[in-house]
Amino acid sequence: MSLREKTEWIKDFRQRFDKEIELLYAIEPFWNICNLCSDGYCCSHKTYLAMQSHGNPFSTEEWFLQLEYVRDSFTPEQQKQLLRNILSPRPACIFLFGNRCSVHPARAWACRVHPYVISYYPASNHLFPVGEIALPSCPAMTTSFDIKQGALVVQQPKPLERYTEGNLIKIKLRKRKPIWVIDATPYIAEYQQRVPRQLKRPLSDCEELLEIARQAGGKDEELLVRYIELSQGLIRLPNGRVMFGAT
Repeated sequence: MSLREKTEWIKDFRQRFDKEIELLYAIEPFWNICNLCSDGYCCSHKTYLAMQSHGNPFSTEEWFLQLEYVRDSFTPEQQKQLLRNILSPRPACIFLFGNRCSVHPARAWACRVHPYVISYYPASNHLFPVGEIALPSCPAMTTSFDIKQGALVVQQPKPLERYTEGNLIKIKLRKRKPIWVIDATPYIAEYQQRVPRQLKRPLSDCEELLEIARQAGGKDEELLVRYIELSQGLIRLPNGRVMFGAT
């Protein structure tokens, strides 16, 4: 599959998974606390998938779709804010504007799954340990789970019940009554098969990714291009071409 074919598949994949999230919110009121987030905590602390620097959880395809959203939806001032975020020493995601995600409709897979997903599939990227769920250190949830802010508590609960629709299961966590979560096993298996991590990729993928970065970067396109090069482990060759590195 070409880069564009993969991104079209991801769009459909996201829509299917988002329906699971909607169903979860409908039957498990507790998770609506995420919709009321007041500080964008999980977008600015490295205990969360989207902020883990190891392995860069944003795939090339996801960067392409996020930058496509920036190109098509951002005003010139928003483009400038994005570039200011890149230059800032803060630890937060570059797409976090104030306390809200500026690319929420196009946010990456790692951003969509936290904190209400568990998987029983042996994912190769280690972001989803088999049968484990990491309780969030989000200040809004620490009291409910009786954990300290800044801590990451991992449990291995077994399914108690499966919902009649979708892939929702009920699990029992320590310090809390049973709660519904999404069993993302089939999604993770499908994602890894369709969008595997690649150490070597076609030059065309690299060129398409950097071109969309130029289009999204506005007047300061080269700054955004260089950021994408670094975040994706790209290396610039003596002849000026850029290739995916071995990172």
